This record gives sequence, structure tokens and C-alpha cells, in this order.
Amino acid sequence: MGLFRKHNNGIAPAFEKVMELGKRESESEFLDSLNLITVAVEKDDSYSVNEKLKIYELLSMIANCAPSQRTRYAKKLKRYLQ
Repeated sequence: MGLFRKHNNGIAPAFEKVMELGKRESESEFLDSLNLITVAVEKDDSYSVNEKLKIYELLSMIANCAPSQRTRYAKKLKRYLQ
């Protein structure tokens, strides 16, 4: 396990798409889309337990913050997903 290990699984591009579509979706549609990312991370074995916990924390922050603050957490989350 390297220090700068990359995950080649397609979850990061899917997350970016969810964030882009989230600007036009209702809150419940956005949360449903975000849950798909959570399930994808859960099933992906390339993430360590610590990485998964941090990803879940950031997903929770995105789900519980105001739409105007989501980009701040999304930037951090994209780094963990890559």
C-alpha cells in the first residue's frame, strides 16, 4: 500500500456527476444519488478501512450541510476517492 495510492474504479467520476446533477435536483433526489456513492465505496475493496471511514464522514457532511457549502466538502472527498 503506497502513500499516494490511486483507485481506478470510476467512483470519483460518478461522484462528480452526482455533484453536478445535484445543483438541479431536489434535496431528496440528491441524497438518493449520494447513497449510490456510499454503496459503491462500501463494496469496493481497494479502499482501506480508514479511507472508507473518512469518505463516509465527508459524505455525511455533504448530506447535512447547506447546498452552498457542498463544494468545500466535495473537494476534500474527491481527493479520497481518487
